[in-house]
Amino acid sequence: MGVSEGAEDPSHSAAPGMMSTVHPPRVRLEAFAAGGRAMQAARDLYVSETHHHGRPAGPLAVVEPVLPTDEAAAEVFVGRSAETRDVLAVLDPTHGATGMVVASSVAGLAGIGKTALARSCAAEAVARGWYAGGAVFVDLDGYAPDPTDQVMPEHVFAPMLHALGHQGPLDASVAGQAAQYHRLLAERAAERRPVLLVLDNASSSAQIADLMPRSRMHRTLITSRHTLATRGSRTLELGTLTPVGARALVEEQLVFLSPDDNRTRLDVQGTERLCHLCGHLPLALHIATALLARDPDLTPGALADELARAQHRLDVLDDGERAVRAAFELSYRRLAPDQALLFRLMPLNPGPHIATDAAARLIDRAEDEAARLIRELARAHVVERAGTGVWRQHDLMRAYAIELLGRERDAQGEASNRLIEHYIAMAAAALSTLNTGTATASPAFRTAEEALAWCDREQSNLQAAISMAATFGDGDGALRIQEALIAVYAHRHQTAEWEAAARSAVLFAREAKDHPGRSRALHELMLALESAGRREEALAAAEDLLRFQYMIIMAALQAKRIGECRQLLEHARAAVAESQRLLGEDKRRFVHMRREDIARVANARGLDESFQEPGPRPARGLDEILQEYGAPLRADASTAPPGSPQAEAAAWARKALTRLPPARPQASDFDPVAADARKAAQRALALIPEDLAPEEAENWREVCELLARYAAKRLAGGATARSAGRFAEVPWTGRGLPQVATAYDIAVRAYERIGEPAAQARLLTDFARECFQSGDYTRAIRYQGQVADVAMAIGDEAGHGEALSAIAHAHLLLKNHEKAVRFAERALTLLTYANRPGAASRALTTVANARHGQNRHAEALSAALNAEALARSANDLPGHVAALLVLGLAQRATGSAEDASRSWRAALLTSRRVGDPYLTRETAAFLTSVGHPLT
Repeated sequence: MGVSEGAEDPSHSAAPGMMSTVHPPRVRLEAFAAGGRAMQAARDLYVSETHHHGRPAGPLAVVEPVLPTDEAAAEVFVGRSAETRDVLAVLDPTHGATGMVVASSVAGLAGIGKTALARSCAAEAVARGWYAGGAVFVDLDGYAPDPTDQVMPEHVFAPMLHALGHQGPLDASVAGQAAQYHRLLAERAAERRPVLLVLDNASSSAQIADLMPRSRMHRTLITSRHTLATRGSRTLELGTLTPVGARALVEEQLVFLSPDDNRTRLDVQGTERLCHLCGHLPLALHIATALLARDPDLTPGALADELARAQHRLDVLDDGERAVRAAFELSYRRLAPDQALLFRLMPLNPGPHIATDAAARLIDRAEDEAARLIRELARAHVVERAGTGVWRQHDLMRAYAIELLGRERDAQGEASNRLIEHYIAMAAAALSTLNTGTATASPAFRTAEEALAWCDREQSNLQAAISMAATFGDGDGALRIQEALIAVYAHRHQTAEWEAAARSAVLFAREAKDHPGRSRALHELMLALESAGRREEALAAAEDLLRFQYMIIMAALQAKRIGECRQLLEHARAAVAESQRLLGEDKRRFVHMRREDIARVANARGLDESFQEPGPRPARGLDEILQEYGAPLRADASTAPPGSPQAEAAAWARKALTRLPPARPQASDFDPVAADARKAAQRALALIPEDLAPEEAENWREVCELLARYAAKRLAGGATARSAGRFAEVPWTGRGLPQVATAYDIAVRAYERIGEPAAQARLLTDFARECFQSGDYTRAIRYQGQVADVAMAIGDEAGHGEALSAIAHAHLLLKNHEKAVRFAERALTLLTYANRPGAASRALTTVANARHGQNRHAEALSAALNAEALARSANDLPGHVAALLVLGLAQRATGSAEDASRSWRAALLTSRRVGDPYLTRETAAFLTSVGHPLT
């Protein structure tokens, strides 16, 4: 073991003043779910430990208080009296030399008793009252199979501060938390209150350097399988026990487990041989002694014989590994079937320890039966007690259990599902209790304090369960557990953890397509940033929350049950109010628009007037769903007061509409009548103020609708030109479309001034579609890009995705294959999250088409197969036809001519079922071009 000194001056740990923080009012956006949880597919882990490490990424530091000897879990610790004296001599705060001990093992041997020595000495030091400032233990997991799972100082600062009783919020940055940590240690040193840090299982100096106290008053006890070169430390290298020490351990452990047992004294030679075969390693000796205690008729000599036979089968291992492994095998063979099953399944628990109730769910038994089984495993020394009702496995024993798990082919999926569902249910109960302060209908917790204590105890399991659920695609389960942790962090104003958990929850909710869950997560992110005093970021988060309410409102419009619609609108109303609390007047128009959206949907669904926005309200509804332009306008008079600017603007807009000549098949280079109409429209636009207040916008709506009709009338020339044939279509595309673009730009700018982005998107989409039909794909891309920008600004993920998909299709027709793939894949992500499988299938069809054009046929086949499946699931028949046609191309290119023929025949039959002459004609033309018969 080794001890190192830090700076003698505690002031070295001082840090700049913390950012001022605010604690926002705790407003909750109500959670609700339509229906129950769908069970996930079986989570089969096989023989891997990597299942613990899905998202969220990063190791988890579990910091535990060190209990005094009389409160710690009882265990026999003998054979290390000299080492114990040396460690306690350094841990004594009155000892003036150094303050760090490093306990390492000879030749990196595991199971030699480093952690047991550290725990025993730390417990004794606490029992002697040496550490008034606190004593904590943390496993740094330095020998994890994946080095990225090693716990580093940046993972330890926050939980260490919490365990040492830090008051107030934690800094959001790692550097800030480090400063708080060292400031706390300096304060404790100034108060003459020493602190003990036990850093277990370190593999490098990098894991401990930044955690070292800077005052020599504090003490640090470190364990490692290797000798660490740590400045100022005292190092104690542990070897195996002496023969005398090993025998003493067996004798005292046997008496502890089985009082009055004298078999070791009656068979001294057999006991010594048993100790030798265990390599004098404490872990192997404890297991061997547990085997003796479980079988009163077994002599130490007979057990030594069995151990020798087991070791003979393990000659490929070195002496230490062989001794431990042989002890494992003998112990496991003596377990009853139900005990063995629990032992094998315990590694499925994603965290470092497991509570009795969780173990019961793991094996699907009653809790009292699980308690009996796990106590028997503890008596066999294959698990150990980690606290009241909490158990853990030594890392070597865990690895052995994982190996057995794969060998026995146990039903891992069902057990994993039960365990994750247990953590989800308990997390939900904790969340409810923390939010209400009272127990739920089926109370798991009576008070918020009980819920917090459970979350503290289970935090490592909950974090790992989140990762496990996310790894297996259970975003809903990950979200539900994460929300409980968010409540804990918010309760304690741990802003860094609060923010990180909220950001993860946004991702989980997005993957689960849980719009209310995502809205709640965005709200928590806003509150965390606000609480941390990061105003600019909090304002941006508030705007994101406000923007996302578009998706909530659209979900309310489409909800099948009126009760669900009401809940969604109430959620949106609360979210808008929370956003406005931060945004204030800066986004007044945006807030007003969202409230109008809520009012329109409430009106469309026949809900009461409690959702109505005070003041003037538009007569038509949200986007094209409520048919903004459906009502006829009077052609001869304005509804605006005579002589008002609105009346003048309406007169100019009406002049533009009435002066515009009927659409003609061919467009001339200059049409004086059309030019006059354009000038009138521009005059109308110029009269609309650019800085309208939301309540003034309604007065200008008539002008905007007239200009929209003017643009639509100009657009009618496209259909007329196409009906007249190619001779008329070419001049329309070359000369007519630019003139129509001007008309649409005027109408779009008018709606922009009154704050109607949904109307802007509709106009832009109409014109982009005409550009597409007219073959001007470059112009179509430009206008669909504007649609995408507007949709993104208002939070319309589906509209954003559909615009990107249209851009991808235009690039495909321009043979810009790589750009087509890039835009289609972006669209696919948005449309998938927006739960639009039909539109998503069309984006995938574009990917398949583009990959086919690049002769990347395997990728084309994969994309086409997925597109076909999505279109079929959405019952999107035209989309299904398109996917089948491209699928046939990919199948033929990859050598599956028969499959291609089947796909094309299915496409032909489906097109006929749709009953659309255009679709049937285009499908037949395609099949003729590839040589497929139409019969």
